[in-house]
Amino acid sequence: MTDEEKKKIIDQIKKQFPAAEEQRIESLLNLILLEIESYNTCGKKIDWKKLSDLVSEVLYQAMKNESEKTITAVKRGDTSISYANTSQAVRQLLDGYAAMVKRLIGCDNGVSFF
Repeated sequence: MTDEEKKKIIDQIKKQFPAAEEQRIESLLNLILLEIESYNTCGKKIDWKKLSDLVSEVLYQAMKNESEKTITAVKRGDTSISYANTSQAVRQLLDGYAAMVKRLIGCDNGVSFF
């Protein structure tokens, strides 16, 4: 993905999450791009223009999950333990799109029978 395409996506997300640090948005974007590149097992050139909306959506969901960390409390007898819980990681967010990404890249063989 070109730097211009990355900057466009980062700017879109920055508008939706003005309190977020640009460096954090860029880090998450790079993680998403690395994960998508890991699906390219056949070494084809990735058409990032086709995938830019998907990348934007996954980045939006990742930023939303980070901004909405929930506090989970577990009570054991007299003691209550609270911790921050992030609901989904980048890989989990991309799992729902993995088959489509592989088809768009051209590395998926279609239907497989076992």
